[in-house]
Amino acid sequence: MSSTTLSDLAAAVRDACSGAAIDAYEDAGIQGLCEQGRFEAAVGAIERVDLAAIVAAAGAAAGTAVPAGASAAAGEGGPGVGGPAVGESHTPAPGTPYAAAPATAPQAPLLRRATREDLPAIVALLADDVLGAQRERPGLPLAPGYAQAFDAIERDPNCELLVACRDGRVVGTMQLDYTPGLSRQGAWRATIEAVRVASAERSKGTGRAMIEWAIERAHARGCRVVQLSTDRSRVDAHRFYERLGFVASHLGMKLEMAPRERS
Repeated sequence: MSSTTLSDLAAAVRDACSGAAIDAYEDAGIQGLCEQGRFEAAVGAIERVDLAAIVAAAGAAAGTAVPAGASAAAGEGGPGVGGPAVGESHTPAPGTPYAAAPATAPQAPLLRRATREDLPAIVALLADDVLGAQRERPGLPLAPGYAQAFDAIERDPNCELLVACRDGRVVGTMQLDYTPGLSRQGAWRATIEAVRVASAERSKGTGRAMIEWAIERAHARGCRVVQLSTDRSRVDAHRFYERLGFVASHLGMKLEMAPRERS
């Protein structure tokens, strides 16, 4: 490689390692780990950076040959985004894979629409959280409300319940809602909700890959704005979303309502 290529390669390695370390450190903070725990998570993330894929990408950009193994690693889970083109409202059938999430992290997870069979895993992810543990019921049989909500989401063309999978296992989930509005000259907006990542997947860049995928998905649906809300107590999550380009432009409010008894 030329000196310029080597310089670019060094910069790519530096950026990949620093990005992985920062994401892991902040993810660990979200989970309430102490300073030592955050540091160990960051070090572990650096050790998992796929250097072979970075070398392969640098070699491809320079037009030079790269080892066969490295070339194969670079070709896995490309950054393409599946789903309909701009203006189309249909989505693949439940269980149909989209393309892999953007490859900002090695071995990015596969995103697909959730199926009814995924419900136990999704509810378990929702409950695997300090706040979620207080309001979810992951035990089997699941509360009827979960299946009813799933059916309502499936019927709505402007809702997508997604799961992130690795090696056939559900390791993350999120919901995307698409809303038309008159403001901004009739712009559509996408809302990212209920983002959860399995404990074993945290500090691996999985959450980052999911959010970046969601942004691209919203763009493909023709949305002009992507929005989300996060609990005030999740300070590290605030920094995580800000690093992805989100701005704390509004003050969110909600009103909890007790369910009405049906007559």
